[in-house]
Amino acid sequence: MAKRIIGLDGGGTATKGIMIDAQGRLLARATGKSSNIQAIGFERLGENLAALVHNLAAAAGCSAAEVDHLYAGLAGAGRPADREAISLQFRSRGLARHHTIDTDAAAALAGAFGGGPGIIVISGTGSICFGKDEKGTLYRCGGWGFKLGDEGSGYYIGQQALIAALKDLDGRGPKTVLREHYEKKYGLSSIDLIISQIYADKIDRTELASNAPAVFAAAEQGDVAARGIIESAGREIGRLVAGAARRMDREGREVDVALIGSIFHQRQVLLPFMEEEVLKVVSSVHFIDPRFEPAAGACILGLQKEEIPITPELLERMEKALK
Repeated sequence: MAKRIIGLDGGGTATKGIMIDAQGRLLARATGKSSNIQAIGFERLGENLAALVHNLAAAAGCSAAEVDHLYAGLAGAGRPADREAISLQFRSRGLARHHTIDTDAAAALAGAFGGGPGIIVISGTGSICFGKDEKGTLYRCGGWGFKLGDEGSGYYIGQQALIAALKDLDGRGPKTVLREHYEKKYGLSSIDLIISQIYADKIDRTELASNAPAVFAAAEQGDVAARGIIESAGREIGRLVAGAARRMDREGREVDVALIGSIFHQRQVLLPFMEEEVLKVVSSVHFIDPRFEPAAGACILGLQKEEIPITPELLERMEKALK
């Protein structure tokens, strides 16, 4: 009987699921609820993922127990104790003959390069970089959260823009349209009135990140402060990539870097600064789009766990099926 592989890409908002066979043909596709254990806990995670797996199995004309491998790339599943608790949820619900729990970043990396080596950099609300070498060793750079990192992310851009607006008020920095942006958006007669909302967490990191598009727009209009922030963000993202390349012993060599996340909708502004930083370490860099989405990357990892060769033909078949 043909093998059935499910790949899951789980985040705080939703979980995407794909089922394929050993030849890379698409059997089913579905989207389920959140699977971030830090936000919803293990029991609800088990319920949400079980519902998604049963939906995929039903669409493919089989039962969840008949799935050969369930590979789950989940946000917040980096610690061994958490993975074991998730594994217990899978076992108790009879989800698949075999399963693997991994991070969402591992699935994204596998998807970006079809299971092969490469570097991904993710910049959305937060930022992080991962690399995988020819031996399959994973390397991480950044991603230490908004209190200790997330440089170059949407949060970083929004936070730096707010700081620039306050410096405008103080006379410590250039006049900037960002001050007016924050005052209008949050209904303030003066930018300093935002302080109480920030420290009371009424404006959280996700909300601050939502201001990033306004900073890109201001930079495009020539605002000096906004342009400086965008340059800084691009350089910080470049340093993440450079750090990963250095740890992977890629100094003086060529690297491919897949870009993932909402901040790269504005990549044309960021790329020159990113490239300048990366080229301090490597000889050349190629910024690309991921070949597959993370859920498909989880499928590829599931195929590898089942010792199914990832051939160019299989990847081409997957590509056509998932378009």
